[in-house]
Amino acid sequence: MPRVLSMLVVCALSSALLTSCGRGKSEGPNPAPVVTAQAEFKDAPYVLSTVGTIKAAVSVNIKSKYAAHIIKVHFVEGSLVKAGQVLFTVDPATYALSEQQAGATYQHDKADYEQAARDLKRYKVLAEQDVISREQYEEKATAAALAKNTMRASGANASLARQNLSYNTITSPINGRIGATLFDEGSFIRDKDDVLAVVNTTSPLEVSFALPERYLSEVRKRLAQGPLRVQAAAPGMEDHPEVGSLTFIDNQVEAGTGTVLMKARFDNPEGHLWPGQFVTVGLVLKTVPKAVVVPDRAVQTGPAGTYVFIIKDGKAEMRTVTVGFRVNQFLVIEHGLSAGETVVVEGHLRLVPGAPVAATPLRETTEPAPAKPQPAETAAVNATANAPRPE
Repeated sequence: MPRVLSMLVVCALSSALLTSCGRGKSEGPNPAPVVTAQAEFKDAPYVLSTVGTIKAAVSVNIKSKYAAHIIKVHFVEGSLVKAGQVLFTVDPATYALSEQQAGATYQHDKADYEQAARDLKRYKVLAEQDVISREQYEEKATAAALAKNTMRASGANASLARQNLSYNTITSPINGRIGATLFDEGSFIRDKDDVLAVVNTTSPLEVSFALPERYLSEVRKRLAQGPLRVQAAAPGMEDHPEVGSLTFIDNQVEAGTGTVLMKARFDNPEGHLWPGQFVTVGLVLKTVPKAVVVPDRAVQTGPAGTYVFIIKDGKAEMRTVTVGFRVNQFLVIEHGLSAGETVVVEGHLRLVPGAPVAATPLRETTEPAPAKPQPAETAAVNATANAPRPE
């Protein structure tokens, strides 16, 4: 009986070992879950990025020509105004009296001149008839000439008085958006230099920015070949920047910072940009057509350099790549990868060459856009320390 029992135990152990070995050969390692995306052909802009400040192309301080009380404010603060639109009415009392006085003086001098002209006409006839001497006629001619000049002078004074009187109505010299009124109705303007309000143009606008001097020669070279496109995005609008053109490069390098001041003009038809605002600025030096791009999360750095994991036949394969430059959340791959190949975006830590994977496609798709500025660096962000210069 013990012998039969021991044989049963041996058979049971052998069966368990055979079953265990059978499971090990059939199952293998579990596939690693990863998120993938495809390398694509896209037009990639090579961008020098920085931060800029928006200013109005034209900014006008509205002032009064003379000290007076404000009788009426004719605009709504922050509204759009047109050239010639009445903004303020100030008390015209003093200049109204001056205009009346100047007008009366002109009428008096005009009457004197007309009388002198009539006298001259009569004396001319008498002189021709030798009734009066030549000297008497010339005296009347001189008196008429003096009266005429006096009338002209008083006429000019009357016109000046009317012009001064018209200054009681203050109008906008440009089309633009007016700011807050700095003097309310009933306020007294003590000085003609007091600013009553400010009108700024909002279309077009200018953006001022600075780039390191090491990019100056490249920018000038590209500008000589044609207009350079500049993109500006307000906070929250980075994916939909306004597009303008470079209009100004300063004639010197700022000694303290080693940067060069530049300006670009934007039409800003929808008013996304605002004077005084800080914006992300991207100067597009060139656009590389049909560049191979991948999400930046796909590129990893190892002892041998930068690499990606590609998926082929359900398994991971490590591929060394050469990275060009960054375009927002994409990287341009110059060598080592072709468009259409599938790369791993998430899940790199569980991968080794030849490992089976369970791939899930990346759903987010975003077109390449100008690179965001990096702290203490105004150039386009390259993925490697020795990124190539634009050709």
